[in-house]
This record gives sequence, structure tokens and C-alpha cells, in this order.
Amino acid sequence: MAIANNTKKTRGPSQTAPAGYKGKNQAFLDAEYLSARYRKGSIEDVISVGMIITNPAHQELDRYYSTVRLRPGHKLTPLITELTGLTNDDLEFAPEYEDVMTELIALIKKYQVGKICVWGGDKNSFQRDFESRNLDKPLKRSVGKFISTIENIQKEVSLDVTGGLDANLSLADMKTLCGLGGIVEHNALSDAEDMLNCIRIIEQDKMVYDGMKAAEYKRFRGEYVKNRSFDDFDEDREFIIDSQVGERFLEEIISRGSENNPK
Repeated sequence: MAIANNTKKTRGPSQTAPAGYKGKNQAFLDAEYLSARYRKGSIEDVISVGMIITNPAHQELDRYYSTVRLRPGHKLTPLITELTGLTNDDLEFAPEYEDVMTELIALIKKYQVGKICVWGGDKNSFQRDFESRNLDKPLKRSVGKFISTIENIQKEVSLDVTGGLDANLSLADMKTLCGLGGIVEHNALSDAEDMLNCIRIIEQDKMVYDGMKAAEYKRFRGEYVKNRSFDDFDEDREFIIDSQVGERFLEEIISRGSENNPK
């Protein structure tokens, strides 16, 4: 006689660990960098890092934050200072990269962390910074293993909460859906905490907004702005009226007086 399986899949990131350090616990990590956006030849210095360590139920075990000293000749741009609030004076006497990574690795080992969750491209940025440094062999091996333990959970969680419609929700998008506001502070520890809080809300099925409806609306807005003619109202209305989402968007932009410039 067959027995029905009533086990409900837990939402949020999987517990499957990537390569690297092994353990049952997880960490949520964010970092800020010298470059706002990666370009070929750009400098990817880590300038601050924040991490929160949790057990599998995502109860906090420990947290860590540190700024990181810039390498000689490297300076913060005004944009990075504006985004992060950090200044060159803040980083002049900050701990060295080697000391920060040694402390992070010690915490990963202490709490048996098998997965370091990030949102977006932090693993790649960490890797580029790491590859540009001349580290002693023991530390080089340990940092390489640390980076191997990092996993970008953005795609997995985004697809989960939007029913497969959007794989690239930003942290600001996630905070909005979870009722935490849409502001990202660009402080490494605060952003790591925001990511963790979003995961807790998702796993408890307490999201404030419907992810699928939000993804449909977000996609429609993008398609409308990309495709509308901007000079033929009848043509634009014919395009927008094809869906209920389009009707709601039309109502929104008219109510804001932006029907001629929805961008």
C-alpha cells in the first residue's frame, strides 16, 4: 500500500554545501569593493566585509565586521565613498587583508561552516582580489578554500520566490517583497543581515508581497518601457492593454502624470 508523502519542501536556499570547508552551519557574507562595477582591468580590492554565522535553523551564532586596508597607491573614488560612507582615512589604518582573512577563516573553522551564502557577484569579486595578491602559501591555500565555500544564492532564491519568473532579484527587491523596505545600505554587515532576514522570512512563509505577481509586474514594466513608441498613444495603448498587468501599469503611470514618460 502506497503511503502519501506530505513532506513540504522548505523554501529558501538549499542546505547542500559547495566545495571548500565542510560543516553543518551556514554564514551570510557581504563585502564592499574598490570598484562599484567590474570592468576588465578594474581593481577589485575588498574594502570591508561583514559576516553572520548561523546554525541550520538560521539562529545567529556569531557575527564579524571589519574594514580592510587599501594596498599602496589605491584610493577610494568619490562614488564608493558616497555609496559606502567609507573614506580613505577610514582605511588608512584598517586591518590588513591577510589579518582579516585569517580571522574570517578562523570563524569558519570554529563554527564548522559548510556554506557561505552571498547575494550576487561577491564570489567572483573575492576571487579576482585574491588572484591579484601575493600571499604566503599556507594562507593562499586557506583563502582559496574559503572562496570555494562561497555560494551565490541569488538565482536559487529568486526563482523560488517568483515561481521561476525572475532569476535576478536584487537584494533591494528581496527586502521589498519581505516587507523590509527597499533600501540597501552598502554596509557589509548590514547587507549580510538583510540577506539573512530575508531568508528567515521566506522560510517562514511570511513574505509581505507575492513574488510571482511582483515578477510579472517588473517584467511588464521593463518590456513596456523598451517597446513603447513614445509618440503614438494609440499604438502604446494597444500594446499595454493586452494584459491585466498592463492595465494596472497604465493606471499607475496616468495617476502619476507620467503617461508620456514612464521611464
